[in-house]
Amino acid sequence: MESLDIVASRGRKFLFFNPDENVITMIQRRADSVTETLTDNTVMSDLFGPIKNALAKVRFSDNIFQSLSMESFMLFGAIRQFTQSATLRDHIQQLWHCDPSASRVPLARSTWSDALSSRTRCIIVQQCVAHLVSAAREALPNKLAGVQGLGKRPVLAIDATYQKESSHFLRVLPKEGGSDNQKGHMLMTAYDIRHGIPVCVRTETASIGEMSVLKMMGEDKRDWTRIRNAIYVVDRAFIDGQYWEDRQTEVDASVITRMKATLNYTQKAIRPLSESACNENVINDYEIELQSGKLPWRLVEWRSPEGEFYQYLTNDFSLEPGVVAFLYYRRWDVEKYFDNFKHDLVNAKAWGKSACAIELQALLGLMTYVSTMLFLLRRKDDLAMPDGDMTQSKKHARKMALYLQREDIEHENEECDDDACDIESGEKNISDYIYPDAYRAFYTQLSRITRQIWRFLKYSFRHKSSQTLYERQLKPLLMKYL
Repeated sequence: MESLDIVASRGRKFLFFNPDENVITMIQRRADSVTETLTDNTVMSDLFGPIKNALAKVRFSDNIFQSLSMESFMLFGAIRQFTQSATLRDHIQQLWHCDPSASRVPLARSTWSDALSSRTRCIIVQQCVAHLVSAAREALPNKLAGVQGLGKRPVLAIDATYQKESSHFLRVLPKEGGSDNQKGHMLMTAYDIRHGIPVCVRTETASIGEMSVLKMMGEDKRDWTRIRNAIYVVDRAFIDGQYWEDRQTEVDASVITRMKATLNYTQKAIRPLSESACNENVINDYEIELQSGKLPWRLVEWRSPEGEFYQYLTNDFSLEPGVVAFLYYRRWDVEKYFDNFKHDLVNAKAWGKSACAIELQALLGLMTYVSTMLFLLRRKDDLAMPDGDMTQSKKHARKMALYLQREDIEHENEECDDDACDIESGEKNISDYIYPDAYRAFYTQLSRITRQIWRFLKYSFRHKSSQTLYERQLKPLLMKYL
């Protein structure tokens, strides 16, 4: 085969010229047969469809990939994600058994390893992610519809999780003369709270702080830290007054975070509280000035439904203080995504040791998650389930009932006079109850994909797609836990 030269390409088949025999030979990639089998009207074809459509919008030549096309590479990567194939040997054997007609493995392990280390593939996948995320944000429902004062403003959570290194990665810590992070590889993720999906991820192996990596994201063409009029929800590790004031000046973006006890500030004024339902548990709303900043900030004091005291810091003066507290509470959605990403998909440990392999794995995990969200959205319509996943419906019903019960008790106590109503005669004391929050009580959107949905994909991705299959085996999993 060393004497053969590629002279043309037609789709997935390559034409080679053999000078010894003066003939042109047509050779097909072995992996293509598995790809065709897995995308021939299967559950996998339904799941992979959005990724395939996004890939079609990226301009590149597939001819440069002789052994593994981009479509096959991304398909196999998605399968490895939700089937949780921890080792490459297991993954390759699984792919082989997906095609009963194959007498050889679809690709060598070295081929997959080389593909993971390809910078060209990484650039293509980055562009594919951008198209996939754009399509998902248009299709997925607005989880923050009706939240007072938000309108259509983008709401993004930014946080980092850490990934264990590959067995082949030789970690050298700073104290040993190296630069690797003792926590593992950092995966800095931007998460769209409004639509419930991750939108980008940046990987970093060096031992540097999370705020420093966030600033580095601003140098990237895929920068999600400069979205105009956006609200960024971050934890206390990202408090940097000057950085967020610059974002406010440049793109009118604001930030919401938890207050640090060590942060120095000066109280300037007490802001009046409106009687909006969202402010029920707000204690105070102050205007302050940070020692590390120049522009005015707000300090919101709030009591949780469990009775705990919280302080939130923001430079957004347009939102109600109760909305500030609610949006920080929804920051937990990105943690739920990390749980799916690391434990239901196979990302707790890196597949490769190169920076490119680490980034490609993170991007493939992100795309698999987003594509699964779109898959469930289509199934919701097909199965006539307008509310989608109903596994938490009883929990949501209890939250609503408790909130409405408290309102009834308050109304009863307001109608009682001092002589007719007291504790001994049966007056209900509202202090005996926790303090439900209106937005929490009526927010019914799930913040993660349940584990039994991942199991369905793991065990059924090779099955033929049909309404009957989804009615019999997917719908029960969306109705309740087994």
